[in-house]
Amino acid sequence: MTSLWIGIFLLAALTALFLIWPLLRREKLTKDLVAQQHARQLANITLYRQKTAQLELDLEEGRVEEAAFSQMKAEIEDLLLDDAKVGQQKEWQQPSSFLKKTALVVVIGAVLGTSLLLYERIGGRLGLESWYAQQQLIEEGRTDFGSLLRRLEDTVQANPDDTQGWSLLARVYLDLGDLEKGANAIGEIIRIEGANAMLLAQQAQALYFVDGQRLSGRVQSLIDQALKIDAKDPATLSLLGMAAYHQQDWEAARGYWEAALPRASGIDADESLREGIADVRERLGMAPLSASGPQFSVTISLSNAASLLADQRATVFVFAQPVGGAGAPLAATRIKVSDLPTTIMLSDQQAMMPQNNLSSVKQVVIQARVAIGGTPQAQEGDWQGQTQVLEVGGQQRVELEINRQL
Repeated sequence: MTSLWIGIFLLAALTALFLIWPLLRREKLTKDLVAQQHARQLANITLYRQKTAQLELDLEEGRVEEAAFSQMKAEIEDLLLDDAKVGQQKEWQQPSSFLKKTALVVVIGAVLGTSLLLYERIGGRLGLESWYAQQQLIEEGRTDFGSLLRRLEDTVQANPDDTQGWSLLARVYLDLGDLEKGANAIGEIIRIEGANAMLLAQQAQALYFVDGQRLSGRVQSLIDQALKIDAKDPATLSLLGMAAYHQQDWEAARGYWEAALPRASGIDADESLREGIADVRERLGMAPLSASGPQFSVTISLSNAASLLADQRATVFVFAQPVGGAGAPLAATRIKVSDLPTTIMLSDQQAMMPQNNLSSVKQVVIQARVAIGGTPQAQEGDWQGQTQVLEVGGQQRVELEINRQL
């Protein structure tokens, strides 16, 4: 939290300087204005004298009659009086030192108070405080894991709608093997964010092992909900394949795992699925699954700014395009902001059209876009990142950071 308060203090100091600067400049500007006023008056007097002298000369030489002379001189004097009214106005008054200090304190206090109130009402104070608190808990947990768990539990009890807190607590429970509590923590995330296939599959997988590696009623209910949202969700299909394998239904396991493979969530998941597929294909007397064709293992992350500002529920579209960006993507998939950072696979199996795939080109650019509107078309406000031009061929690992807002 220290760095957060240092940042707030620096912003407050900058705001105060912005407000103080006009007051510091006021005295000099006032003197400049008074000097300009005096200079104008002197110029008017000089001009009056010149015009009067010229008029008297015209009278002496007979170019102006006596009656006209009086009228013209009166007009010149009237003009001088009109211009001199500025000099007759109240002079600039410098406020007292006490008044200036009081006004400064009141203005700065009003600005900072209003800013803090707006930040409290519509800003991200709770999110920032939660993030800093979690970082502190993680640091403490490196030396005392039990303390970390207790602090995490206290934190989510005090802030029951803290998604990040529940997510961290779920990972801790699952790592400790307390699958029932891990599943309940995932359920809290679903309560806050709404159901999505990936979270439902994670909860179902934890309860699958709690219930003795069987598709109990509550596990099947979660699977049905996940498939209703996304019939090709790889985590759900992987779980169904696992259940079929445990029942020695090799054909069903092969079908589920091969269907999940194109959308494997990372290189580890891809390798695990391929090992399982190779096993059941051997048991079924089938040829090994061909792994030919180019593949990109893309590790996607968010920049610091994007991680703070992007909606955790937003969809991230990941796609490979031919150089120049013309035509449909050669391979595409999608994940959630909450999944990041993660690693996904792009290959010919993610092609939108069989004849328009990675193997059909020599160079590509891979892009990842956080779509605030939920559609692949770029919109103002989306966050995006892309790679340099990549040569197509073999298996490659690529790192991609989403760091630019459109």
